[in-house]
Amino acid sequence: METILIQAADAKQAKLVQSFLEQHKIKGHVLTDDDKEDIVLGRLMEETIYEDVVDTNSFLNKLRS
Repeated sequence: METILIQAADAKQAKLVQSFLEQHKIKGHVLTDDDKEDIVLGRLMEETIYEDVVDTNSFLNKLRS
């Protein structure tokens, strides 16, 4: 299975793409704002460098002061 992500410029283009997919019996899904946020957060988590870990107690003490 292959996945293609398409960003339409406006609602008219989006409808055109959806229509094409339906006519050719291709599965499609419109991403919600939550879906987009999940993708961004996932990418941020992948890019995180875990070697730079801060001691939890030290961090909490600095927040409290």
